[in-house]
Parts: sequence; structure tokens; C-alpha cells
Amino acid sequence: MRCECRRLAIFVALIVFAVVIANGQDKTVPKTVSALDLQSGTQIIGLLGVPLGELVSTRGRIVESNTKGGGTLLEVVEVNGKALSETLQMKYRVWEWGNIGQTPLPIGPILKLRVYETGGMVGIPIETMRETVFVQTEGWGFGTSLVLVNRE
Repeated sequence: MRCECRRLAIFVALIVFAVVIANGQDKTVPKTVSALDLQSGTQIIGLLGVPLGELVSTRGRIVESNTKGGGTLLEVVEVNGKALSETLQMKYRVWEWGNIGQTPLPIGPILKLRVYETGGMVGIPIETMRETVFVQTEGWGFGTSLVLVNRE
């Protein structure tokens, strides 16, 4: 009798799990945006809460990435004097004509940086890999990153 109750409990748990997973899947139709719309004045608000390309003052620290690709990320804690409710860890590159230059930024201490957020398509479309070879990628989609312009 105990064995039958356990089997029934496991069966019910599996059914509940399957229903929760099925209901959690996004069934919305993606919004279509024309590239022409993006070229003619549509503003994209980035993860920093300001339009892409807007130069802002930030406070944050360089941290080690814990992803397979490794490297470092900028962990942003403040934008234009306003503390973020949650820190953001973002990929970045240094603008070579700014005052940061080629010197690597130190890992750990809080830095005051002038940055802007940029965006574009990242990854490899699945159909490309189906026709060629599958490679490890972050998926195909729109992503943003930071450009570090100057230290303040």
C-alpha cells in the first residue's frame, strides 16, 4: 500500500511539474520591428535605463565573469548619480581614444566611468548552424554592451 501511495504521489508531482512548465512557456507572438524604423528615429532604451548611445556617468567595478568564455565584466551600481535597484553585470570594450587607453582596469575597486550602451544582434542563427556546424554560442538575439569612454 505504501509503495502505491508513493507511486501516486510521484505521478501527481510529475503532472504538476509538467503543467507548470507548459504554462511558463511564452506563447506571445514576437513584435516585428523594421530595421528602417530603427534607422529613422526609434529610440531603444538600454539596460542602464537610458537610450542607447547616450553618454552617462557610472560607478561600478570590474569583475571576473563566471561564464565559460571568461573575461571581465563591468558591474554597474549607479547611473548618473542614481543607485540601481539591482547591479548590472555587462560586457564592455574600451574606446581607444578615451583616457583609459590600453592600461587594464583593476579588478575590484569602485571606478567612476563615462560610458555609453550600444546594441546589436549577437550569436549565430540556428538555421546557419543546421546548414554548417553547431558551435557553442549564446543564442541569436539582440544584446547590449558598454563602451567605456573615460575615467572620471
